[in-house]
Amino acid sequence: MIGWIFYPFHLFGTFIHELSHGLAAILTGGEFRRFRVDYDLSGRAWSAGGIGWIISSAGYVGSALFGGFLMIITAHAVSARTVLALLGVALGVLCLIFVRNWFGIFSGLAIAGLLILAAERLNATWAYGLLLFLSVQMMLNALDSVFGLVWISSSRADVLTDARNMQLMTGIPALFWALLWSAISLTVLIIAVSVAFRRNSLYGVQ
Repeated sequence: MIGWIFYPFHLFGTFIHELSHGLAAILTGGEFRRFRVDYDLSGRAWSAGGIGWIISSAGYVGSALFGGFLMIITAHAVSARTVLALLGVALGVLCLIFVRNWFGIFSGLAIAGLLILAAERLNATWAYGLLLFLSVQMMLNALDSVFGLVWISSSRADVLTDARNMQLMTGIPALFWALLWSAISLTVLIIAVSVAFRRNSLYGVQ
């Protein structure tokens, strides 16, 4: 039962993971073509061109960075209701443009609608709490996913993952990339919490 409560947050994390691949493709001169998200929280993104090693790294690292970004702007007294509304609109538009499977479209639009509804109906305090919870959940999901990737990379060399793609491109073992992304994700979490805590402390002093 508890797992179903957190399911939409895990699903949102999968959308961010795949969109991070797409954004990396665009920023490195490539093309983001489409992506899909499935009910088991797996996903896949298709792109053309760009810098391959950056695109492959962007999924796990991008999710952690996005969660850290949400936490920091939440601590900096940015309107949580505005951020929730923008997240909902952006996710809905991106789903309509890039998602190519029915579950991905419907679930993405459902999450987008819930974010917009929360922005409209929740007061400032509850909206702030939801955004803070979402940011923490994003970073914890990123850590959990990348730790799982470490296990897969060390014991299941036959499974095609982002780390395995990196191994094929660079010749460096998949386990190295999984450990590197784990370290980056953990660093992002520590920095985001530190910045947010320091900012909240300053508000308390004032």
